[in-house]
Amino acid sequence: MNADAVIAVRGGPAAKSRLAGRLGAEARQALVEAMLDDVLTALAACPAVRRVYVTTPTPGLARLAARRGAIVVLEQDGGDLNGAFGAARARIAAADPGRIVMLLPGDLPRLGPGDLEACLEAAAPDRLVLAPANADGGTGALVFRADAALPLAFGPGSFGRHLAAARTAGLEPRVVHTAGLGFDLDRPSDLDALLALGGGKRTLELLRDGRAAA
Repeated sequence: MNADAVIAVRGGPAAKSRLAGRLGAEARQALVEAMLDDVLTALAACPAVRRVYVTTPTPGLARLAARRGAIVVLEQDGGDLNGAFGAARARIAAADPGRIVMLLPGDLPRLGPGDLEACLEAAAPDRLVLAPANADGGTGALVFRADAALPLAFGPGSFGRHLAAARTAGLEPRVVHTAGLGFDLDRPSDLDALLALGGGKRTLELLRDGRAAA
């Protein structure tokens, strides 16, 4: 099934603050940019993704997204991830209420087109496809109709909240487990795990050349 993808991502000096013990502010900003670039590469390689939106308050990330052909939604500072996803989803629904949307965080450095295809193959108008994050009970992806009455709850523990919300909204939940959607980079140990497991080209190059590696 075809879909529009929405990535919500935040950069700047406060980005990825849980990595501050290993990486300085400049290195963390570079890491966020590299991960976004790798997510955009994975989306570009998935033919079922029709359009890509990137919603961010960070001008540098907005410029990167625009260079990669994404539709940029430049937010005001201070908004949260769920509000950003919600605004982008509402924009898509206003133009095409029945459009299937895929919501993705920008910190999925192991994401590949196969992960996206697994979610889209499971999608249907009356269904919510969920991909769990492995480490904190979060959500790696949601796929559903843009106009569905589904409250968003991205963050730690969000997978259970999204699962409950699907049932309340009358949507059939379908859970998809993939390595790329299950690995979000938030903790210092994730840096080492990514180097061992492999992932997106730009993120790995950044870590391996010593600019962001411990």
